[in-house]
Amino acid sequence: MHDINIKRTVVLRALAVYLREDDPQTTVVVEDEFVLSNIPTFPEAFVLLFGLMYALHLDYPRKLIHTFTFIQKILMGLDDGKPLKPCLLNLKNELLRTL
Repeated sequence: MHDINIKRTVVLRALAVYLREDDPQTTVVVEDEFVLSNIPTFPEAFVLLFGLMYALHLDYPRKLIHTFTFIQKILMGLDDGKPLKPCLLNLKNELLRTL
């Protein structure tokens, strides 16, 4: 039996590793006060954090800025008009070559 949450977790963690950033954790803490730790899966926590940052106009965590920027610009198509960093452009080009 295949669990899609396992695949999603692997992809999200591998993205951070590929971009040479820290391995993300599953607890969501906003402004050192608001803590969500009972999130059932890593992908759900990641999406919740992304949504909170987007909705509240929060900066991406410095240790995962490339990961979140890649998701925003490449996967979700939410372009802010700024050019991609070389590491993100390389990853985008590599993914396009495999399609």
